[in-house]
Amino acid sequence: MPFDPPLNRRELLALLGVFLLVAIWFFLPVIRQPQEYHSFADARAWLGIPRAADVLSNLPFIAVGLLGLWRMRQHSHPLSRVVTASLDIIFVGFFFTGIGSAYYHWEPNDARLVWDRLPMTIAFSGVLGALFALRVSERSGALMLVFMLVVGPASVFYWDATGDLSMYGEVQFGALAILLALLLLTKNADDPFPWWALFAWYVAAKILEETDDRIWALTGGVFAGHALKHLAAAAGGWALARALCQKR
Repeated sequence: MPFDPPLNRRELLALLGVFLLVAIWFFLPVIRQPQEYHSFADARAWLGIPRAADVLSNLPFIAVGLLGLWRMRQHSHPLSRVVTASLDIIFVGFFFTGIGSAYYHWEPNDARLVWDRLPMTIAFSGVLGALFALRVSERSGALMLVFMLVVGPASVFYWDATGDLSMYGEVQFGALAILLALLLLTKNADDPFPWWALFAWYVAAKILEETDDRIWALTGGVFAGHALKHLAAAAGGWALARALCQKR
């Protein structure tokens, strides 16, 4: 049989939730990338770096990725193979998000945006793989990790090939919905990671992204929302890395 032992109730509900989110995509309209997305409020250069605040604010992503990978190898943790692999993928995703996002913000356009979004889908994959392994079952975590590592990057390449953002939007906001559902509906006393902090920082990052111009205006051109978005998103990764630092 395909699953041995058979799927339990929690696995069936999780599978149904993922299936429903996938099905929703087939009913979504085509979503185009607005070209005004590439016009960020803070365009100041510094030391020859164009849009320096948005470029340099990606350094925390790189730092968090390196710190997390280092901590994973410095200490032994009572974590399963799937959770360990998922955490490694999260921190690899953060590291390359810093590089890809800095590359994009140096000269914002659709072609470069691919390399900003691609590593973010890698990080999403690790988050869902770890959460499913910890909150549902080990095998569901392995399946979700593989599934997201295929579908996440595919959504970016689909947008690049067709101009339709719907699949990428489904991956991004679907991952957020699954994360929230798992946190609300499941508990695991042995789960040592601050997923609520990761969720909160990610939501804060999305709000800051949408208020880029407003924050720029409110601060009189001192700083804008997009650089703060990078810092908030990196703080979510820092929360996970810090949990590893505390876990012995």
